[in-house]
Amino acid sequence: METILTVLSTIGVGTLAYAFAGVIRLSRRVSDLELIRMEMCDMDEKLYHHIDDQIRQESGERDDLCRFIAEKNSQSNSNMDRRFDKVWSEIHKLDQVVNPNKELVN
Repeated sequence: METILTVLSTIGVGTLAYAFAGVIRLSRRVSDLELIRMEMCDMDEKLYHHIDDQIRQESGERDDLCRFIAEKNSQSNSNMDRRFDKVWSEIHKLDQVVNPNKELVN
């Protein structure tokens, strides 16, 4: 009977030691996974900030481009207005030269 109790207690101690070793291995895996999760959170934050910076930079470039286009459009309109004013004044000068007595014709 003592032999059976000794064998059973030895098996019980071995089983407890194996379970304790499994718990320790599982704890190490959990801590490794926790480190990986923390690194992923950090990478996620860095990626979010990088994307946000890119969006701000592209928005600024778009605003600069829109401003540049608006300035060129305004400048082009101003040049066209000056050219048409010159043409209009030349037409009136030519009209006076070609037809000086315009009042008599009407």
